[in-house]
Amino acid sequence: MLKFDSEPSTRVLLWDIDGTLIRIKRPNSSSPHKNVLLKRGHAFDPSVVGLSGRTDFEVFQELTKGELDRNVLSMAFKELDEESRRLDEISTFDLYPGVQTALKTLASMGWVHGILTGNTPDRLAAKLKEVGIEDYFSKNLLFGCEFGDSRELIASRAREFLSLQNFSTVVVVGDTPSDINAARLSNFPVICVATGNFSVSELLSHKPDLLLRDLSTDADSLENFLRSLTL
Repeated sequence: MLKFDSEPSTRVLLWDIDGTLIRIKRPNSSSPHKNVLLKRGHAFDPSVVGLSGRTDFEVFQELTKGELDRNVLSMAFKELDEESRRLDEISTFDLYPGVQTALKTLASMGWVHGILTGNTPDRLAAKLKEVGIEDYFSKNLLFGCEFGDSRELIASRAREFLSLQNFSTVVVVGDTPSDINAARLSNFPVICVATGNFSVSELLSHKPDLLLRDLSTDADSLENFLRSLTL
């Protein structure tokens, strides 16, 4: 568990977005990454599935099998935010059960909310705003994907930044094995919520510190676990 000596003690939760906080329904399951590649005339493998937990950069790499020139990939990455804004206008965004209550309750317990996501900074900000929860999160604690980032690199960057701040305990909340692995490599405790594309049994095999069915059903377990970290 990552702990920093500080007084007074300050605690932060680093939340994933897709599958953890927000459910997004795209028309015809459209993908902004695929749309960018199509508009640029780049071939991609339409059979690629199972991209949950990948960063925006990694999604492009998976779709193109890593065969796209890095300079060309950089241009596609830069166009992702604009394509996402276009697609967001015709998509549906919903909070998962218990999200808003959890954010309020945990803030009242002294936890600061941050983000640790594979989305670009613009995409993560747009999603939080779309569902009206952006004000729950500290603007200094929004860790997203830059060009070339893996989730492990984003978590490492968060760790480096937080180690210089007055935080005593840092916990990651996500919904994929990638969240668990990135948290482990940065020595963060990790909570998993089975509201994304991975089942309780699938997530359990990766041994998160706490596994929840959702933030409503298991709200008491979440609060009790976080209290135990500050005893």
